[in-house]
Amino acid sequence: MSVVTIFWYTLKQNWRDRSTYLEMMLLPLALIFILGVSLAPAFHVTLLPTIETALFVEDQGPAGAGLKQFLLEREEEGLLKIQPVLTEQAGKERVKTGESHAFIHLPAGDTALQPASIQLLTDSQNSLRTSVLESLLNSFVIGLSSEIQPEQILPRPLAASEVLPGAMDYYAVTMMVMFIMYGAIYSVYGMKHCYLGPVGKRIASTPLLPGQHYWGLVLANLTTILMQSVIVVLFTRTVFGVNWGTNALLVGVIILLAGLVATGLGTALVMIVQDETLAGNIINVLVPAMTFLAGGFFRINFSDGSWISYLQYLSPNYLAQTALFTTIYGGDDLTIMVTLGVMGLFISVAFLAALLSERRARI
Repeated sequence: MSVVTIFWYTLKQNWRDRSTYLEMMLLPLALIFILGVSLAPAFHVTLLPTIETALFVEDQGPAGAGLKQFLLEREEEGLLKIQPVLTEQAGKERVKTGESHAFIHLPAGDTALQPASIQLLTDSQNSLRTSVLESLLNSFVIGLSSEIQPEQILPRPLAASEVLPGAMDYYAVTMMVMFIMYGAIYSVYGMKHCYLGPVGKRIASTPLLPGQHYWGLVLANLTTILMQSVIVVLFTRTVFGVNWGTNALLVGVIILLAGLVATGLGTALVMIVQDETLAGNIINVLVPAMTFLAGGFFRINFSDGSWISYLQYLSPNYLAQTALFTTIYGGDDLTIMVTLGVMGLFISVAFLAALLSERRARI
């Protein structure tokens, strides 16, 4: 008897429990479909209305000409509607009367153009318009001072579907991660039956080393979770049209780490409490709580630096979701490295706790 024998025995045991196995595959697919369809309007991207902008450029040099060209190109893209005025006072009046949303003024004779050199006056009804205009003007000034031609500053924007997840895309990730965490149940019942129970004690009386027995069970439970995850990914991609990105290898690594977290969590719990029912109940409470904290049921935006934003890093769901979304939709590589590192720490702590508890139980 070896690790491979234990692995195949446990894997077959997991497959034979067909009701649980099918439930762990069909429930996430059903939830993805229901939530993806019913909550689709909440993920619909509303385009920003055209910003009516009064413009007065006194500068007759390259800066003035460049600013006009830059803003006219934004008008062609539908972002702005430029309304030239003849005086500074006329531009301010248009904003006061509501004829324009904003007024941009470039005074004459500014040889060292800075962001503050361009005067921007906006109404107080929409902070988003102000943010958009400030970003546009800052990008123009940066481009002008760094040998970038104004027409090169803002490339064609990507469609929302290319950079933001829709409802089906969002819930495909969050529900899959949630059910990966529910996969800890396999470790709870598998470890109790085949390691701590009568079957496990009979196996322990054989020449098989304890480590071979232990890791054979762990690998079988992990494989069960990964097989279900692969089915969910392939089905949602093919049938629901979910975007899983182009970096299949990194997505696979993240799913593997999430599966290891779930396997380690289930193994640690059953080794610590020595009661499969209690450990199962803890998982049934813990997984929904971690999913909620991660924004798995609905998107939650906590302000950066708040205590609850740091608390999210204690949720394996949040770590896995963040890594997946960053990988799929393009984001900071550092974010992926940090989340994967913290997941690795979770895995180490969980398996260490399981091993220490198992040794204590043997004494």
